Amino acid sequence: MRSYLWPEDGWPYPDSKAELPDLDSNIDEDALVLREMGPKLFEFLEPLERQVIQAHYGLDGSPPRTMKELHHELGLPRTELRETLAAGLAKLRASLAE
Repeated sequence: MRSYLWPEDGWPYPDSKAELPDLDSNIDEDALVLREMGPKLFEFLEPLERQVIQAHYGLDGSPPRTMKELHHELGLPRTELRETLAAGLAKLRASLAE
C-alpha cells in the first residue's frame, strides 16, 4: 500500500549537507569537556590562562584560534603561549580528576 503523505523512501525532506555528520572529523575531547563545564570551571585559572584556553578552543564565542593567531593577537612569545596553555589545561584536568 502506498502512502501519499510520505515519499517512497520514507522521509519527506532530502538530507541537506549541513545535516550529515562528518564521520572523518576528529573529536577534540578537551573542547567538548570545556564547553560542557561552562564558566565555573575557569574560576581558579589565572586570567591569561583563561584567555588563552577560551580563545584557542573557541569558548569565548568566536571561532577557535591557532597558537600562531594568538601569538599575533596577544603579542606574547610562542613559548609563553604554549606554557600558559599547558599549565591551564593541566589545572583543568586536575580539577576534573577530583
